[in-house]
This record gives sequence, C-alpha cells and structure tokens, in this order.
Amino acid sequence: MIRLDKTLYVSAFDTDWEGHQSATYKVLATPYGPLYRGWRRMFDAMVDDAERVIREG
Repeated sequence: MIRLDKTLYVSAFDTDWEGHQSATYKVLATPYGPLYRGWRRMFDAMVDDAERVIREG
C-alpha cells in the first residue's frame, strides 16, 4: 500500500507471482464506500505505531 496525500494505491501478489508484475489499483474515497476509509485508518495506525529505523543526519 502506498499513500500520496489523500490518494491510496494498493497492490497484492502471491508467492507464485512477482510484485513487479502485479497490477496497482488507485483507491479513492466514495460517499458510501468503507474500503478507502478502512485502508486509510489502517495506514494511519501503521504510521502512528511505527518505530523509526533510519535516523536523520
């Protein structure tokens, strides 16, 4: 999953299919669509709970 501002992109692949060959889907918010909101909430939680590994400077 990649987030650029408010736009989400998602891709999925299996062990028999390499990631660079998989389709990437743009997921946009819709008035009654829970998919975007769920992924956005999950992405925000991942960023909030992440531990920074690479230090600046």
